Amino acid sequence: MRKTLTAAMTTLLLLAGIAGAQMKQRTSPPTPPPGSTPSTTNPSIYVSGAAPAAGEVKLVSIDEAQKLSKAGKAVFIDVRSSEQFGYGHIKGAVNIPGSQIVSRFKEIPPGKSVIAYCACSAEQSSAHAVQQLNAHGVKNAFALKGGWNTWKSKGLPIAVGPK
Repeated sequence: MRKTLTAAMTTLLLLAGIAGAQMKQRTSPPTPPPGSTPSTTNPSIYVSGAAPAAGEVKLVSIDEAQKLSKAGKAVFIDVRSSEQFGYGHIKGAVNIPGSQIVSRFKEIPPGKSVIAYCACSAEQSSAHAVQQLNAHGVKNAFALKGGWNTWKSKGLPIAVGPK
């Protein structure tokens, strides 16, 4: 009986080890799409001119975002809380907190690119908002590289208050 129990335990441990190895293989990082480069701040975000694959987010530089906005081709969406927005935001931005992005995405002007931003160190909240917008058919959405903190540190136009 002892030999049978030992053999069964050995088999069980061997199977558990194989299953664990297979699980590790499945959790490998995503492969970047051809022609794209990983973001320097968040390697799960890829910068690419092509439409992003599932889970990928297009980033836009502050300079390019300014050009798009000045030309009337883009709108800034601040995904921080209303309270944080009130303390300061990019001039002309619309506040749609990340938790409300799906329920309020129809407020985004049609035909314009969406530039979402947050105050995260690696665009986490804005990237998540862009992914949600993409999932609801808004394909011209970008996360602002550097976000609110970089915009403010560069001394670019800001506003304070609810609007």
